[in-house]
Amino acid sequence: MQALDITISILLIILSYILGSIPFGVILGKLICKKDIRQYGSKNIGTTNAIRVLGKKVGFLVFLFDVLKGMIVIILVKSLAASGVWKNADVIDHFIYGAAAIIGHCYSIFLDFKGGKAVATSLGVVLILTPIPAIACLIIFALIFFITGYVSLASTGATVTVIVTTWLLYAFGVTDISNFFLYFIAKPTLVLAILYSILACLIIVKHFKNYKRLLNGTENCFKKKKEIAS
Repeated sequence: MQALDITISILLIILSYILGSIPFGVILGKLICKKDIRQYGSKNIGTTNAIRVLGKKVGFLVFLFDVLKGMIVIILVKSLAASGVWKNADVIDHFIYGAAAIIGHCYSIFLDFKGGKAVATSLGVVLILTPIPAIACLIIFALIFFITGYVSLASTGATVTVIVTTWLLYAFGVTDISNFFLYFIAKPTLVLAILYSILACLIIVKHFKNYKRLLNGTENCFKKKKEIAS
């Protein structure tokens, strides 16, 4: 591994961390709604609190931008490799760039190293690297959320789904990705499967407070709110 390749990789990791640190929930809340999301609801900067405090439209924008944070640098690296501009673009596993964005979201340099739970940003990373686990986790998230109304439970189910499908792909996925469709069932590397598992642990740990509220019956539930409203 040449010194130049290492330098480029480090700079891209730093860039990904900085992009991940951008608190779109705070920025869009102040710009559009004139509210600091950190002062309302759960005080979290992520999608769920954004929807509660800022409304569905702004909440969706927060979700979209948080997803993109996990994808941008990975897309850049893949583009550099495909175009031949940077021939050694794979000197570091692509997940590392996504992990930097996730860490940035959880421990933002712009928020005194505080942040959100990184579910949306993690989704962006998984979506660009392993589409099938990402699609599967979205389906499970929607199903659990529809049944229970609890975002925390849905996020946990989605996280577990990513791990299960990734390890299944590792066991049964194809190594020949000569066409676009085979890319969806490509076998991930062992390193990626392990890193996903570590990421899942981080997300679950970030939800510990939610689990306590679930046990105490004080967790916010979108379904209950709809029933009350009706």
